Amino acid sequence: MLETSADLREKRILLVEDELFLGMDIKETLERSGAIVFGPILDRSSASRIAEFHDLDGAILDLNVGGGDVSPVAAYLQQQSTACLFYTGDANRASAIGLDKIGPVYEKSMRPERLVQCLVEQMRKIEKLDRKPPN
Repeated sequence: MLETSADLREKRILLVEDELFLGMDIKETLERSGAIVFGPILDRSSASRIAEFHDLDGAILDLNVGGGDVSPVAAYLQQQSTACLFYTGDANRASAIGLDKIGPVYEKSMRPERLVQCLVEQMRKIEKLDRKPPN
């Protein structure tokens, strides 16, 4: 099992989830690991503003929130080299529209503790890619 507390201490995480109780469970798990959590955010426009005005280290994104999908937010975060993963009830659609190229896609049946571990793994992966020397 990963030691998420050390990896997430003081990391700024965007949490976009419109199922409030689920979002609160994930937020609590992230905060217990030392993360600074923006969310749960319930709609795409609020998520976009937070992504634009805060230097984020990672993001957990539900695909469908507030009447729209998070694709534009995910694309922006990818440009910023922010580690993203998708936590959705519609994993097939997420993959079909290419979000799996931005970050891994997980079904909502996953426990929050495991989801947070997956975020840490994605953050490590992105960090290694950013440190790769140019050819």
